[in-house]
Amino acid sequence: MPLFHLGFPAPSIGDLTMSDHAALARLCEQLGFTTLWHSNHRFYREMFIRMAASAMPTERIGLGGAVAEPYGVHPALTAQSLATVDELSGGRAMLALGAGSSGFQSMGIKRHRPAVALREAYAVIKRLLAGEEVTFEGEIIRVYRARLQFVPGHSIPLWIATRGDRILETSGEYSDAVMIATYATPKGVREAMGLVERGAKRAGRSLDGLRLMSRVDTCVHRDYKLAYDGTRLMIAGLLWSSYPDRNFVKRVGLEVPAEIETLIAKRDYNLVAQAAKLVPDEFVKAFCWAGTPEMVAESVIVVARASGIREFGFWALLAPGQTREDATQLIADEVLPRIRSALDK
Repeated sequence: MPLFHLGFPAPSIGDLTMSDHAALARLCEQLGFTTLWHSNHRFYREMFIRMAASAMPTERIGLGGAVAEPYGVHPALTAQSLATVDELSGGRAMLALGAGSSGFQSMGIKRHRPAVALREAYAVIKRLLAGEEVTFEGEIIRVYRARLQFVPGHSIPLWIATRGDRILETSGEYSDAVMIATYATPKGVREAMGLVERGAKRAGRSLDGLRLMSRVDTCVHRDYKLAYDGTRLMIAGLLWSSYPDRNFVKRVGLEVPAEIETLIAKRDYNLVAQAAKLVPDEFVKAFCWAGTPEMVAESVIVVARASGIREFGFWALLAPGQTREDATQLIADEVLPRIRSALDK
């Protein structure tokens, strides 16, 4: 049976108050989503507090945070926050670790050796959540005799979320769950899975022991052109944050147009909106599930059949004039049933 996760990038929820978050969580639970994921964009409302707000009015839906990075917040404090929300929610919390980039420029943070940093952060958080006293001297992360003063009574799911080659590969060596981000086509997902599998084999593991999720930014509208337009700013931001890494673009047979690359190379985030106007449709098809409900369902179905993945993360973007509630309802009512029907055959 497929599992359907729902998340909202910052542009889709920037105006939500804390009470609005609670109402959105209730709606997602009523519509049957497995997990509601909370984005971690700096200078918006704080991720773990939003997770707590979502926990209070709900009973069943999982509550995810994505992503926690190891640079701006020490992993020991991340473990503390995660365990707190997990207790509040009655054991429904989970977390995805990622390299991150949000707010780094404003805070003067530099992302250093992300594959190493994530591996070290994952180890520290997992050991703390298990109730251990942790002393750890890594290349990036250091902890001395740290111990949580309260311990979750169960194993909290920890994911690694990435589209980057190196992190995909190394995540297979140590993580319990991998969120394959951004790739919207069978080719991209299969190649990303191949990297995870390479790392798993190196560590004497197999993909059978890992949870895998295909996590893709999604825009659904009855007018596919409006759905496509709802994705372009996200794609421009993606190209900005990943610069100069273009391996994930080349993997799907594309090249960043020179006009876009020139703007992004200036490293001025204020130019992202200008770059968004230049994003071609081919990039929408490669990195988003976008279009009518029928189009989006078919995109997911072909990925599922080609990869064997049965967990899908829809990071909901909004078409011009579309509300969050309308987008959520459309996914639940007209996309998910089509996927279930096709995969149950």
